[in-house]
Amino acid sequence: MRYISQSLNFRSSFFSSALSLLAFVAISFTAPAWAAYYGVLDNGEVLAAGRYKLTTDMQALTKNGGINAGAAVDVGFQEDFGIRALIGFGKTDFYGGAMVKWMPIPDLDNQPAIGVNVGIIYGKDEDINDLTFRAEPLVSKRVVVDQTVFTPYVSAPVNVRVRNSNDPDVKEETRMAFQLVLGSQLQIAPYKNLQFTGEIGLDLDQSPGYVSLGAVWYFDAQNGFSLN
Repeated sequence: MRYISQSLNFRSSFFSSALSLLAFVAISFTAPAWAAYYGVLDNGEVLAAGRYKLTTDMQALTKNGGINAGAAVDVGFQEDFGIRALIGFGKTDFYGGAMVKWMPIPDLDNQPAIGVNVGIIYGKDEDINDLTFRAEPLVSKRVVVDQTVFTPYVSAPVNVRVRNSNDPDVKEETRMAFQLVLGSQLQIAPYKNLQFTGEIGLDLDQSPGYVSLGAVWYFDAQNGFSLN
């Protein structure tokens, strides 16, 4: 009888664990990708007036799965300031917004660039609508190795997210969300105006985990776009 009891307890424990695992998997793959557009894809570079930068990227979500495609356009207008407009779609139905860059400490000699991006982003995912007030503290340093240029950067974005929804099961609330983002931009000789970027985003609280890869295109109003 003791062995039968042990066997029944084992089976009960096994089935309970299996059901818990199945429930976790179901939730992971059906949960909406809230705030899955929280990417940085930027460094301490400030463009000269009349100079533009187009960044296109693919964002793979590491928790719930799915892909977002995004694009951002940067414009320089003063020595320490820039403007960014962004848009995207995919696993997250739609998102768009605008940011202002301020880099009071430039990248010089052994000194890294230090500054911040601040702005507003709107995102829609199924019945959920989020308006996010976002600040991206940013530190980066340009490193030249032979003819290859790396610009690694780190950011710890802080978000205030205001949510509303037509779904009665979704709690409408204002929450703080925090991340840690690590990335780098890469310039390969002889191409100066076509570069590459990649980053990983880590969820500290109420933010997505993700990996992003993208291309960065530089151009200006007078000469248009050329690779070098």
